[in-house]
Amino acid sequence: MRLIPYILYLFVLGMHEVIWRDVTSIFGVSINLAAFLVMAVTLYKSDVISVWFGFAAGLVLAAGLPQSFGWHALALALVAQVAYTVRARLNLDSLFAKLLLMFCGILLHNVLVLLIDQAGGFPYLLFANALTGAVYTSILAMLFFAFKEGLVTYQKLKAIF
Repeated sequence: MRLIPYILYLFVLGMHEVIWRDVTSIFGVSINLAAFLVMAVTLYKSDVISVWFGFAAGLVLAAGLPQSFGWHALALALVAQVAYTVRARLNLDSLFAKLLLMFCGILLHNVLVLLIDQAGGFPYLLFANALTGAVYTSILAMLFFAFKEGLVTYQKLKAIF
C-alpha cells in the first residue's frame, strides 16, 4: 500500500512526457516534472526512498531514449541524494528555503540533462533551457507549497469569489 503514491507519481510523469509536455511548454521551455517530483519526495521522505524514486523517475523519463537510458536515471538519483544531504544540513522551516532548494535541484538536473544529451551551444542552452526551465518549474513548486503549507485553501478561495 505504501508504493501506490509513487506508482501514481511515475504514471503522471510518464503521461506528462508522452502527452502533456507540449501542452505545458511556453516558447520551448517546459516543466521539468521529473525533477519536481523527485525534489518533492526528497523534501518529505527518507534518503533511501528519495534515491530509489529518483532512479525510477529517471527510467520513466528516458524510456524513449535508449542511448542514454541509464544516465538519466543516475542523474535523478544523484539529484535526490544531493538534495537530501542539503536538506539534512539546513533548516527548511521557511517556504523560501524550500523553494530555493527546489530551484537548485531542478537547475542541477537541467544542467545534467544538457551534459548527458551533449547538446551543441551549451552556454546558450544553459540560459535558454536550463535556467528558464528551472524558473518555470519553480513557479509550479510555489503553487505546490502554497497548497501544502496551507497558504491557499478551499475556504480562502471561496471567500474571494
